[in-house]
Amino acid sequence: MKKSILIVDDDKRLRELLKDYLTEKKFEVYSSEDFLEAKEIISLIIFDLVILDRMMPSGDGIDLVEFIKEKSNSPIIMLTAMSEDQNKIDGLKIGADDYLAKPFEPEELYLRIKKLLNLYNNKSKKDLKISFGEFIFDMNSLELKINNKTVYLTEGENNLLLKLIYKRNDIVLREELADQEFDESELRKVDVRITRLRQKLEKNAKQPQFVKTIRGKGYKLICDEI
Repeated sequence: MKKSILIVDDDKRLRELLKDYLTEKKFEVYSSEDFLEAKEIISLIIFDLVILDRMMPSGDGIDLVEFIKEKSNSPIIMLTAMSEDQNKIDGLKIGADDYLAKPFEPEELYLRIKKLLNLYNNKSKKDLKISFGEFIFDMNSLELKINNKTVYLTEGENNLLLKLIYKRNDIVLREELADQEFDESELRKVDVRITRLRQKLEKNAKQPQFVKTIRGKGYKLICDEI
């Protein structure tokens, strides 16, 4: 069965270009030019993924993200001409899954779509196990093991590792790893948990093999490909 995608953007040329491109990639593509129309469509159809422009004459895409998440768990890629980190954080806080700044190549969007669809598909596989080095994380039991022995993690460490696993081999912003509002104290807690997590995962915590620091952005968990 074809995966269904909704494109919400007021740029007619871009909508048509993406619709043609993604249709060639075997997706079933719908499109909308404003938020009101998009809400009507979303009320009738559950999409596998939504591509959403952040700013349009009919409003801010942040509001539509909230509406989408009330209706389904569809992953959302936000398109924006704004590249500032704060704009990305605003979207991530409310439930967007990824950001892509305009202009962009359709192939880059396609690769991000594939990655998100695979990620959400993997979340639904109860027997999925993620491996990195000799460690194995069981997505069903939410346990980390090495050589069939359970590695004890605190609740905070376990939640942190799970967030890294969901976006494995990709950068996760520090703000995404925080438990509450993204103030500086919460971000420092993230750094402390990362340090503690590394002490349990890495042979040399100062030269990590698995949990990498991406300077000025966040962290990345290096996992084996599935």
